[in-house]
Amino acid sequence: MATTQLRIGVDTGGTFTDIILDPGDGCLINHKLLSTPEDPSQAVIEGINVVLALLAAKATAQIQNTSSPPLVVHGSTVATNALLEGKGAHTAFVTTAGFEDTLFIGRQHRPQLYDLEPVKPVVPLSPETVVGVKERVAYDGTVLTPLETLEIDKALAKLEQLGVESVAISLLHSYANFNHEQQLAAPIQEHFPQVHVTVSHALVPEFREYERAATCLANAVVAPPMIRYLEQLNTAISGSLRVMSSTGGSLPLESIHRAPVQTILSGPAGGVIGALAASKATGIEQIITFDMGGTSTDVSLCDRKINQTTESEIAGLALRLPMLDIHTVGAGGGSVAWVDPGGALRVGPQSMGADPGPACYGRQQDPLQATVTDAHAVLGHLALDQPLGGHLPLNRPAAIDAISSLADKASLAPRKAALGVLRVAETTMARAVQRISVERGHDPRDFTLFTFGGAGGLHAARLAELLGIRRVMVPRDPGLLSALGMLAAAPLHCFSQAVMLRITAADPIRHALPNHPRIANALAQLQHQADEALSRDEIPLSARKYSPTIDLRYQGQSYELTVPLRAAGTVEEFTAQHEKLYGYRADEKDLEITAVRLEARGPAPELRFPALPHRTGPVPGHLLSTSTVFTAGQEQPCWLAQRDDLLAGDELIGPGIISEYSATTLIPQGWQVTVNALGQLLLQPIEANSGGDKHGR
Repeated sequence: MATTQLRIGVDTGGTFTDIILDPGDGCLINHKLLSTPEDPSQAVIEGINVVLALLAAKATAQIQNTSSPPLVVHGSTVATNALLEGKGAHTAFVTTAGFEDTLFIGRQHRPQLYDLEPVKPVVPLSPETVVGVKERVAYDGTVLTPLETLEIDKALAKLEQLGVESVAISLLHSYANFNHEQQLAAPIQEHFPQVHVTVSHALVPEFREYERAATCLANAVVAPPMIRYLEQLNTAISGSLRVMSSTGGSLPLESIHRAPVQTILSGPAGGVIGALAASKATGIEQIITFDMGGTSTDVSLCDRKINQTTESEIAGLALRLPMLDIHTVGAGGGSVAWVDPGGALRVGPQSMGADPGPACYGRQQDPLQATVTDAHAVLGHLALDQPLGGHLPLNRPAAIDAISSLADKASLAPRKAALGVLRVAETTMARAVQRISVERGHDPRDFTLFTFGGAGGLHAARLAELLGIRRVMVPRDPGLLSALGMLAAAPLHCFSQAVMLRITAADPIRHALPNHPRIANALAQLQHQADEALSRDEIPLSARKYSPTIDLRYQGQSYELTVPLRAAGTVEEFTAQHEKLYGYRADEKDLEITAVRLEARGPAPELRFPALPHRTGPVPGHLLSTSTVFTAGQEQPCWLAQRDDLLAGDELIGPGIISEYSATTLIPQGWQVTVNALGQLLLQPIEANSGGDKHGR
């Protein structure tokens, strides 16, 4: 019998760490445990050991023939937390003299336009650690001021004095001529071999000095802690390790060591990959993913494919890297509810995380802090006999105490305060969905809301009502879907090169852009880089796939759209996208091409979704217990069901609660849930003209 390599997906979140092992027989083994924020590797190693022990206990013929060691694909929050919590490396920033304030000035952007006392994001850099060197390169690569040896020596002396762990080098227009950055990087690395050096031309070979500098700095800040973590983890596990990137692909450690900033959306990217794979298995290809965990909510729109962007932001720093188009808000199960000075109820962005967690975890000290999960516990949405993650019992009295304290501050009855907490959180989440749908030219009513994460199922129906969405899908093991997505991640590398090219409206080459010499030359260079990367991944030539794109805009515009680069039809695709997003097209205008991009990937591992047995007839009454929930200002009876007891074809009418190992799903009054052939839950509002009362059947 042929051997099968074990694959393990790992997703480390702010509250839970999720592990899924695929032994190759379609019977996944999973484990969920509390994260260990002080040392995330502890929970990861413990979880991997647990699933390997469970695997050994199965001892089937298939498993006895598995290959060793296993492949571990890890979604990590280490880089993200290093930036968000200000725990990154002590970093120096080297730039062109006269531009030392680039990172502190940033862009003229005011996210809170009417805030009378706006607070600028804190740059993870001290002005004292900025080193300016006299040199100058023009936008076309012409050297205006050479970099002298004396300037290099001065920079080395300053860095010696600063004693930093990491150095970011971002010189003006280095995307057009990177010789000066190389002249600086080589002696810095030679004199300080233990210091990590990031050069902007290798990380972001594109124009826009602030975005390039900010991305370079972010990489330098997160590199030392991320590299230490991965080396420690790689030593501890008995297998090969790859890391999920923000693009939704897996990368080898070598690539992550060079650019760990690529993992900023590592965990959420796994969720989107897993969600689209699970929905496509049922023939649904237009989804809005809704991932609600313990500390935050991540949403993304997939219109038959996963959307990417090159413009994002974290901790006040702009990132100019390809990544999945995911919008994150600080509204998770552990988000803290509070009352602002005006007496309004607010939720997040502060979270109680894994330790101490919500009050109902029973580990908070007085005074208790109310969270979204506590509101659910007070309203009866969580089955008290169903421990969270299979092992964490709920302390409802503690939740009641925390919500009661909040209610006193808001002058509300406790259960009304709990309902208010949920409504505030859901409004925040609805705005997030609108941002990635309505603001991108999509109508959310055309999509299915695909919800996962431990808390997603508790809010999905209400969120769908707010957005006019008529169908909600909940996968099997929703609290573990991001880890499942790691198992489906293909090897994926992204490359780019600035071109800064103008195409007139009358130029016939605009209808055959790949034939333009500068575009063809840039694409050839990117192809060479891609082939080297895929060769290191041992991807055979026949299995490699390449997707070239270009950044296009009308002349005079400040920003561009990324569209596929095809033999014909590229400009038509751009104008169609532009009209959809902005409501107009300008065929008479000249075009500007700012960058050529290439995405190179290997084959994606196959994810199998086994079918669920079908039940003929209604759900047997002995599988349903009863409880009460507080909704619409009053208590109502509801049914309770275990997810594992449900079979394909089962249909239940709300209000009801479906509990399982990794999550809870709430079916409100006026909604029904159906179990499909793959065991996924489909929630839909009951149509006004549908007769009958199924009473839980």
